[in-house]
Amino acid sequence: MAYEAEAAEVKPDAPKDKKRKNKEKDAELLKSALEDYDAAYEYQRANIDAANEDLRFRRGEKEDQWDAQALEVRKDRPCLVINTLPQFIRQVTGDMRQMRPSIKVNPVDSRGDPKTAEVLAGMCRYIENRSFAKHIYTTAADSQVAAGIGHWQVTTEYAGSSTFNQEIRIIGIEDGVSVLWDPDSVLPTREDAMFCHVPFDMSRRAFKKKYPNASAEGFAFTSMINTDGWWTGDSVRLSKYWKKKPIKRSLVLSPDGSIDDVTDQIKETGKEYMAELAAWYERQGYRFEQRDSFEVCRYLVTANEILETTEWPGMHIPVVPVLGEEVRIGREVYRHGVVRYARDPQRMVNYYASADDEVVALQPKAPFMVTEVNVAKYQDAWNKANTDNAPFLPYTPDPVNGGQAPIRVQPAVSSQ
Repeated sequence: MAYEAEAAEVKPDAPKDKKRKNKEKDAELLKSALEDYDAAYEYQRANIDAANEDLRFRRGEKEDQWDAQALEVRKDRPCLVINTLPQFIRQVTGDMRQMRPSIKVNPVDSRGDPKTAEVLAGMCRYIENRSFAKHIYTTAADSQVAAGIGHWQVTTEYAGSSTFNQEIRIIGIEDGVSVLWDPDSVLPTREDAMFCHVPFDMSRRAFKKKYPNASAEGFAFTSMINTDGWWTGDSVRLSKYWKKKPIKRSLVLSPDGSIDDVTDQIKETGKEYMAELAAWYERQGYRFEQRDSFEVCRYLVTANEILETTEWPGMHIPVVPVLGEEVRIGREVYRHGVVRYARDPQRMVNYYASADDEVVALQPKAPFMVTEVNVAKYQDAWNKANTDNAPFLPYTPDPVNGGQAPIRVQPAVSSQ
């Protein structure tokens, strides 16, 4: 009876305590996510800004390829854009498209089976076909060649609305330049990264419709360094925050050479029984070992809260980077694509074309050398000489210059 009374006193408070602990845990996790965002953004800020400038330059608007000072100086003078960059980008991406990149499966060790590899390759082809992966690969390659980096990712989804079966799908990343990786990762595949942010923007209207209980205002932590873009008048920034958590993976090697992962089994039975389980396996002639590994979680976060939490069935972050050229100077990494060093030559092309166009346009407007007496009676006709195609221009001979006819000044000649 005493035990029941004690349980009755504790039970009403237990859900509140659990809710409070979960809230504190989410707050700590959100703080860690935003700190990781700050650290990664500060490390990649120069590369991100330069890559976005490359993409704008490749777009080819007048404001992209002519700086504001040059436009102000030239004002009404020609400022042409002869955008030659796309043809050089397509020379590279065209070869990529012809190569038809795809996933390949090869048996590599004594346990590898060519027939199994062939089956897995067929499954990969199915995944690529249903995902329209060719378009996703080439889109990422376009960003890679133009701006120095691109991304795509792997996800899972239900095969249909009436089944519990899930299928793998390859999807693109809208803004591959803005993806933020762990600054301490060095491998080109980023498989050694402990976290990754994939930010994207959503209209405020769509955000409130999809997450009606979420806050669309303010920041959870005012100590954030990079607050630009998280909240604007008509959009809200969200980020898919991928996080690796170190775990111990339990493996069992059987006498026939097969390997079983019993990590989940140990979780269910409890870690306190792990020593007994290991001893039992050894008595049966099995080899039991623990290895360092990771589990991956995905959190959908805003600057104010965590909206979704999903466990990923794998040990690697399913975001794939495709990199351009990188130059590492100490800890700094300088990344670029084709456009970076083609900016100044492209500006020269624009300037030369504009100057040539200006010279050609001014040739029929070269001024006449006249005296006041020559044009005194015919001011209206002479004022329209550069705009009207008059068959003749009348003038009055002036004794001062010996009665010579007005002559046109020699115009500038285009450079050969």
